[in-house]
Formats: sequence, structure tokens, C-alpha cells
Amino acid sequence: MIATVLPETFTALRTDYVNKQVVSKLVTMTCDELSAGDVVIRNKFAGVNYKDCLAIQGKAKVITSYPRIAGVELVGEVVQSSTDAFVPGQAVMVHGFQTGIAFDGGFSEYSRVPAAHIMPLPETLSPWQAAMIGMPGYTAALVLDQFQQRGITPESGLIALSGASGAVGTLAMLVLSRAGYQVAALTRRVQDSPKLTALGAAEVIDANAILEQTRLLEQPRFAAAIDNISGPTLSWLLRSLQDGGALASVGNASGNNFETNILPFILREITMFGVMANSSWPVRARLWNNLATSWRPDFSLLEQHVRTIGIHDLMEYSQRHLEGKTTGRTVIHF
Repeated sequence: MIATVLPETFTALRTDYVNKQVVSKLVTMTCDELSAGDVVIRNKFAGVNYKDCLAIQGKAKVITSYPRIAGVELVGEVVQSSTDAFVPGQAVMVHGFQTGIAFDGGFSEYSRVPAAHIMPLPETLSPWQAAMIGMPGYTAALVLDQFQQRGITPESGLIALSGASGAVGTLAMLVLSRAGYQVAALTRRVQDSPKLTALGAAEVIDANAILEQTRLLEQPRFAAAIDNISGPTLSWLLRSLQDGGALASVGNASGNNFETNILPFILREITMFGVMANSSWPVRARLWNNLATSWRPDFSLLEQHVRTIGIHDLMEYSQRHLEGKTTGRTVIHF
């Protein structure tokens, strides 16, 4: 056992199911109360994602057992380890593997995590940079990797991106731009056009206006698309892809359903695939290496779109996020 002194108590946002109702509140805990794991981490940052907000506000069945500390991603420093794979003082990150769902997650000053769920930070990324990228940036990397495997190159044409003002949208524009692609950003916040252009958008499209277009096939404008919204927006994107185009579905801000027709698939031979940021270790290692090097976002631009909050602000922020009143990326700073 390699160890340093642990605090007697610490603060966490714990979610429970009481009287048939989800209740989340700040509590004082000890490490012994955390879910089982080989490594104790002092959390420095925890990303706040749409899924997390649904979980702590009780708006969707995300958490599988209660009580649970939500938060599907964290970046921190090892303080205690029962395995030689990690040592105190080492910078690490955790995302996926049912973190914050079946295991306690990032909305806590300390986490206890199975060693098999932990990844050392790439040497060229600081903890803050890794937290800024987080799961939204990793999601963008997964999509880009899939596009490249399908032969979609920067020369293929524009990549359409819905929900461009959100966290995944922000990271996707920076990652795709770094990889040489041009992005057409769809947003309902047309007042954000200058910000989106500064992030690398080659074109900004009013997402409200496109919903008036209801033909079975629209003008073939995009080589590929990334959809964070679902619903009518996803349908329009499918109908607007070029021959051989591909659409990545990564979010459901407008719900879980959409309508379409068969013509884009038959006449233009498009493909549609889903992405979830819970991939195997070989894929994680390769894509995080890309994010740290060849796909490394411009942090001077990204940082302008990342806000930090304290854990005491989380419940109020999560409500605003679910109401669509936030933009960019939000990270808890412990």
C-alpha cells in the first residue's frame, strides 16, 4: 500500500432516491463511504455534462443504484494507491466505465476509483487542459476518427455541426479545425455568430430557419455532420448530406426521437452512426494522444468558452443547463 494522509471528511454532492423521488444535496463524507476502488484521487476538476445534470435533477434514469455521487468525468491527483500502477502525486483522469452511474463519480472533493478505470494524463497536457477538453473533446475525437476511417477528408467538404454553442460543439470546432476541416455551425443563438467564427466556423447557419425546409432530399451541402440535438435538426442534416456522407449522432438535447425517410440512404448512400465516450483502452490511448498532439485544440481560444464553478453552485447551474440557458463548457474547480 502506497499512501499519503487522507482527510477525515470532505464535501460531495450525493444523489439518493427517497420516497420515490431523486434528491441531491451536499454532504460531508469519509473515504470509507465511497464506492470500492484501488486508488483514492483528490479531484482538481470535474466536467459538468448534460447527462450529469439529468442525473442530479432526477430528470432521467441515469444512475443505476443509490446513493451515488454523480459526475461522469474527473481530473485529479493520486493520494493513495493499493496498486503499483499509480503513485501518490500522479496526475490522472477518469471518464466512462459507469463512473458517476454505477460507481461514485467526480462531484466530490475525493474519489475512490478502480485502477482499471484510470488513465494517466498525457505528458503534454496539464490537469486544467485535460479538464477543458474532457468528455466533449474526447467525443469530438471519436467522431473525427470515425469520419477518417470512412474516408472523409478535409477535401471532402464541409462538416455540419448542430448545437455549435454547446460544449461538444465548441470542442468539435476546435478539434476539426486543427485537423484541417471546415465546419458549418448550426445554432439557434444567431447572436453567437462572431464567437463561432472566432472558434473556426467557416459558416454559421440559423438552426431555426432550416426547420422550414421539409423536402425529402435537400441540397447536398455537407460531406458529414455531427448532431447534438436529434429531432427535426437531425432529420434535416440527414437530408442535406452529399453522396457517401456520414452523420454522427452524439446528443439528444431535443429528445430521443426523429423522423426521416429512406431516400438519403438509398439515393445518396449515406451512413449514420452513434458515438458514446466509453471506448476501449487502445482507442482511448490513441485518441487522447491525438488530442494532446496533432488534434490539440487552441487552448487560448477554448479557455474563453470554459467557465468554472464551485460544487456549491452545481445544483443551480444544472437547472439552468437543462433549460438551455448555458453555452460552452463548464468545469467544477475544487
